[in-house]
Amino acid sequence: MRHLNKRVRNISSGAQKTSNVLRNMLTNLVAHGQIVTTQKRAQVLKSVANSFFAGLVRLYKTRPEADARREAIRKVKSTIYTEVDGKRIIDELLPKYVDRADMRGFVMDLKLGPRPGDSAEKVVVRLIA
Repeated sequence: MRHLNKRVRNISSGAQKTSNVLRNMLTNLVAHGQIVTTQKRAQVLKSVANSFFAGLVRLYKTRPEADARREAIRKVKSTIYTEVDGKRIIDELLPKYVDRADMRGFVMDLKLGPRPGDSAEKVVVRLIA
């Protein structure tokens, strides 16, 4: 049987390390606009980033603006490590994403080819703004 094998969010490390790795990658993605990583980590990061931004957009669409902003700040502070990047999400990225009609596709990935050292597939993950 294939119980839990279809899940995307499986990086083979401990639970605490996995959450720290994903939060760090998401913070760097917001800070720099793009990140270069392996194919499996890119797949997991894309899933996490899309669900993170979709949750924030859903907050803004379902609640009054003051409540939505307060809840979005709380959610961003619990996920993003740096305060500067958290402010960038709230002030720059969310207004662009709320105006969009669909609530998916916040991140895209592009394959770069094999890495020289171990031939692992390199992928660029970019924010769509």
